[in-house]
Amino acid sequence: MIYNPRHKGVVMTLGPIEHYDTKSSLAYDAIKTSINEGHHMPGQKIGISQMAKLLNTSDIPVREAMHRLSSEGLLEYAPHVGFRVTLPEFENYTDVYEVRQLLEGEAVGRAAANISPSSLAEIKQLHMDMLADVQRGDTVSFSALNYRFHSLLFTLSGNPFLVRQIEQAAAVYPRTRAIFAMYPGRIVSASQEHEEIIRCLEQKDSTGTRKAYLEHMVTAYALLLKYRKSLDEAAR
Repeated sequence: MIYNPRHKGVVMTLGPIEHYDTKSSLAYDAIKTSINEGHHMPGQKIGISQMAKLLNTSDIPVREAMHRLSSEGLLEYAPHVGFRVTLPEFENYTDVYEVRQLLEGEAVGRAAANISPSSLAEIKQLHMDMLADVQRGDTVSFSALNYRFHSLLFTLSGNPFLVRQIEQAAAVYPRTRAIFAMYPGRIVSASQEHEEIIRCLEQKDSTGTRKAYLEHMVTAYALLLKYRKSLDEAAR
């Protein structure tokens, strides 16, 4: 079984694939998603045969997918070791992160002004589901619900073009989504920050919602930078 990128947060068994190019593409998507969401952590080895077995395919398309991911900087090949996940370069993401703050801050501010009782109820339900994940310590489910929570906030801005720009900016470096794997305890503080965002949404306070959301982003990015620093220190 493996996390399928087309079903975020869902573990599923993949059946046989008939076409070679489809096998290679599927392997690429699956491994990339696994890295970006923290199911394979920085420095961890990914065995070709092991991955091929998980994907119910041969070694050839998996090897091709890994070479492609290596060219993109997500994997590196080490002699006598094989392929392993590269260290994240969160410190080089500052410019993109600043753009994300501008776009996402604007979106949630608009969401607060536009939110309907039914949409607010949906946001609150997602939050309650995430709190249940906190109680279980289920970081995988929390991460998937967190993605839906944020996506819904952006959609409620009422501006589809703004939402597309947010998605494009986030796609530049999706490894930030691995934060809950890097810091499992982050699900607790993230939930507390969500509560403040919801409180501002209830009051239709655009300024307060934007402020609470940006503080939420800043806290997360600081943790990502701290994680990368800890990897550097451990390598010394």
